[in-house]
Amino acid sequence: MNTWRTYFVSAVVLVALLASCSGDKGDLKVNIGVAARVGDEKITRKEADEIFEQLPAKQQSEFKGKRGKAEFVDKLIEEEVIYQEAIGLELQNEPEVKRKLKQSERNILITEYFNREILGKIEVSEEEIRKYYDEHQEEFLTRAIIKAQHVFTTDRKKAEDWKRRLDEGENIAKIAKEESEDHLTAMDGGNLGYFNPGGYVKFIGNSEIWSNAVNALAVSDISDIIEFEKGYSIVRVKSRRPESILSLSDVRTRIVDRYKSIRARDVYDMEVVRLKQKRKPVNFLREELVASIRTAEQLWEIVQMEDDPYERIQYYRDIANNYPDHKYAPQALFMIGFVYAEELRDTKRAKQTFDELLRNYPDSEVVGSAQWMIDNVDRPHPSFESFESMKEAMEEKGDGE
Repeated sequence: MNTWRTYFVSAVVLVALLASCSGDKGDLKVNIGVAARVGDEKITRKEADEIFEQLPAKQQSEFKGKRGKAEFVDKLIEEEVIYQEAIGLELQNEPEVKRKLKQSERNILITEYFNREILGKIEVSEEEIRKYYDEHQEEFLTRAIIKAQHVFTTDRKKAEDWKRRLDEGENIAKIAKEESEDHLTAMDGGNLGYFNPGGYVKFIGNSEIWSNAVNALAVSDISDIIEFEKGYSIVRVKSRRPESILSLSDVRTRIVDRYKSIRARDVYDMEVVRLKQKRKPVNFLREELVASIRTAEQLWEIVQMEDDPYERIQYYRDIANNYPDHKYAPQALFMIGFVYAEELRDTKRAKQTFDELLRNYPDSEVVGSAQWMIDNVDRPHPSFESFESMKEAMEEKGDGE
């Protein structure tokens, strides 16, 4: 009977334990993929990982390992409880907050459009990447690095005694801690940290004598007594990395980004022109300014007296944009291209402007001049001080042919 009761009690306990375990597993299933819960809101592990990946590398280093990730989620929870409380107070419905939210949304959308429709559509060929890499090797050069430790004194006899003891196998870090006169490094076993050959070294400063002697050492070598500007130093090289050039795979993204940043301005300008033609914007303030102050003739007169090429370009652009049907409009476009080509040496923008002239004013008397500039702007030719001097060169070439 007692045996039966023992088995019965054991069976009841076992069933209870199984039920308890089953319940725990159910809870675990609910939390799979979830990093945290604040009220009814979940913060998924995927969301936490995505936010973490957006942090700068320095901040990521503050949340290393499982403990670090848990602390990072604590920070997300702090933000979430404040966010939920703000929503509960309906701060999002306040006029000033609404304005800020709208501006933030606007900025995000503009940035996203720029990244997708401008940067995202700039193509950089494999040939261009390879060519840039081959022609700019110095840009990808990583200097040699040495890590070393030393003992220092201003007493030659003390240095000789150290050298003897080191040659007999005594530990340099021990001597540094107990006897070195370099108090900056003594407590750390004479550790000088990392430095570039010929560069600045902690305590040593910039010393060609000291640097040349250390640069000649192999890893684990202990130097002879180095007499330099401050006194006497004995050095042990702990490690060194030779000068090297980063591989193409290491710098590919950097090269692509460089090309994209160079080309982005031109692509952006063309995209803005396209979108303006599509959206038909009207700047009433500019119209009022032009109508009340300057006619096309006045702008043309002003630009003739302006010395700054960028200011002249702006005046010419005002004529072309605000008086597109005026006789000066095609001439203004031509002069923009001419200034870019002959004064600013920006042949790409010059060609773009001449192309704009050919598209918009195919029957203009300056079309021939614009086409000549497109054909010759990249070729060696004398500098033209004015439109007239360029026309003379065109006529001379025509007569010669």
